[in-house]
Amino acid sequence: MPLYEFECEACGKAFEVLMKRDEEFPSCPSCGSNEVIKVPSLFGFQDKSTYREERERAILKRARDYLIDGKLKDARRFIEKAKEFHPTDRIKRLSETLSEAKPPKGGFIIKREATILKKKEG
Repeated sequence: MPLYEFECEACGKAFEVLMKRDEEFPSCPSCGSNEVIKVPSLFGFQDKSTYREERERAILKRARDYLIDGKLKDARRFIEKAKEFHPTDRIKRLSETLSEAKPPKGGFIIKREATILKKKEG
């Protein structure tokens, strides 16, 4: 059963009720009035600014992951594509910064895990 949010027009109290879709609206738990209205739930809506912020955060995280892995060329290419489809100030600044960045001398150092093999006795 879904959880619905209601607001009493008489006293202004907001409350939630677990109910079936075709049930009558409940009365207010504090004043007992039947003058209640169904309020749209916040989780059911997503505005454009929230979507943009989440998208920007995901793009910047992926670019950071490329940089942590030492893939400057891949990070540049990814940010250039992202700038075309999702042009925000932070992405444009990162694109400018990466275009001027140079890989460190000697390249990136990748630490490999040591593999220890034990001879089988027998």
